[in-house]
Amino acid sequence: MENTQSYYQEELVKRFAEGDEDAFTKIYDRFYFRIYQYACRWLVNTSEAEDVTVETFIKLLRRKESFVDMRNIEAFLRVSVRNACLDQLKYRKVRTDHHEALVRQLSLEEQTDFEWVEVQEVFLSLVYAEIDRLPSKMREVLLLSYRDGLKPREVAKRLGLKVRTVSNQKTNAIHLLRAALAQHSFLLALLVICWSTPVRF
Repeated sequence: MENTQSYYQEELVKRFAEGDEDAFTKIYDRFYFRIYQYACRWLVNTSEAEDVTVETFIKLLRRKESFVDMRNIEAFLRVSVRNACLDQLKYRKVRTDHHEALVRQLSLEEQTDFEWVEVQEVFLSLVYAEIDRLPSKMREVLLLSYRDGLKPREVAKRLGLKVRTVSNQKTNAIHLLRAALAQHSFLLALLVICWSTPVRF
């Protein structure tokens, strides 16, 4: 199973490097949430966080030929979003004590230091791996609902489904994910602890 997953990732990175749009979409879906979450931690304005996240993936796309495996892609995204957040904070016009503290804290981090999201990333990688195993239509409904924040009616219109079908697909997907992730209860407990830990200044 591990070899199959490794082969799948290698093929995905290869297709991405060759300009395959579907490969880029899969990589985007896999990493979007954690990159956005990191940006949200430093940029209180969610609009800024969204812009930084999108810019980070644009940079990734522009350098698509540079990556040889998924770890390279993940490392590049981590460094890029960190630097983008730092730039955003440095050049923000309104300077406050809190803002300066954020700049100092972020400046002190190593480029690959994502301490607060390490547990989240492990858990989210498990979640996305399970999402990838869902039936295609169910997967689309789940991502549009929770990743993109669309309402059932909007998802139904986008996919040409009935609203009731969308609701049923969401419910079934959640049940399947809960069952698959039940064995990782200890990791979930660590995740709760990380979310409740305050930012250090």
